[in-house]
Amino acid sequence: MTTENKLSTVNSQPPTESDEISLKELIEKVQQLWKLLISKWVFIVLAGMIGGAIGFVYAYIRPVKYIAKMTFVVEDAKGGGGGLASLAGQFGFDIGGSGGGSIFSGDNILLFLKSESLVRETLLSPFDEKSGITLADRYADVNELKEDWSKNEKIGNIQFSKFNAHNLPRKEDSLLQAIETGIIKNELAIARPDKKASFIETKTTTLDEGFSKLFLDRLVKIATERYVQSKIKTKASNVAMLQRKADSLAAVLNNKTFSAAASQQALVDANPALKTNAISSEISTRDKTMAATIFAEVVKNLELSKTLLNQETPVIQVVDQSTFPLEKEKTSKLKSLILGGFLAGFLTVLYLIASKWLKTQLTVNG
Repeated sequence: MTTENKLSTVNSQPPTESDEISLKELIEKVQQLWKLLISKWVFIVLAGMIGGAIGFVYAYIRPVKYIAKMTFVVEDAKGGGGGLASLAGQFGFDIGGSGGGSIFSGDNILLFLKSESLVRETLLSPFDEKSGITLADRYADVNELKEDWSKNEKIGNIQFSKFNAHNLPRKEDSLLQAIETGIIKNELAIARPDKKASFIETKTTTLDEGFSKLFLDRLVKIATERYVQSKIKTKASNVAMLQRKADSLAAVLNNKTFSAAASQQALVDANPALKTNAISSEISTRDKTMAATIFAEVVKNLELSKTLLNQETPVIQVVDQSTFPLEKEKTSKLKSLILGGFLAGFLTVLYLIASKWLKTQLTVNG
């Protein structure tokens, strides 16, 4: 047999039992690891105590947060123009229909209440009448942002109450955008508990009790007011237009009434031989009748439009709202202690096992 045949024969032989780990060897290795951990129990317990202490200190120094909640429902009336629209259409008026979905339909409200423009408008509203500061100023004070800004030479002292939403300088605008982003991402929660229901839950969690409640109350108020305005905008403009026409026609009708009365009086006192006086009186009476007829139709359409506007105006009903004192969010010291101790002990055990395995590999390869 040649050397090459011998090598091929050796390479084709199945692995021996020494190349495989038997159940007995596995049990022995587990026992060795167990003995290792038992021998290091003091180290593991000490690490667990340190981890528990860190968790306890973390829970102790973590500030308390205040949770403001509000649940509301939108009662949106559904109605159509029908014959009412046809009647108003005779005079060129569009009293509108109910078409289209609303911003409060589906999950649109979740995005609408978290819009930056809405949050900005809320932040720039006054915190109280005495201090004269805005909600944005209050938020920056509570979160110690103004203290950090004052230490920065490029920023300095910031007071948002000096400006409004339309004339914020570039520096204040960028800082306010950072506040908006932080609130939207971390401190404002909007949810719909049941997609089949119309209930909407809103929640704000911040470091200041007054800010949490005021911010949430005003955010929902501004959002609902905008919704109502957008919902009835067309119909309200139609009512206003009809009201202006009715007022104008009322003035014209009054003038025609006085004119007709004067013509009647002139006809009584005029010379019977003059025929033109009768014509003038007839014209005045006709103009008065036409003005009265048009005025009556416009008033009728005005009242119908007002009725439709009332029917189409949605009602925002607050179902549940937080009151002072607000619910507190505080990390449990006991839970933090237990979790910190367990996590530190677990990581220590992993470290010991990894160190033992690494030493074994270095010994085998060496």
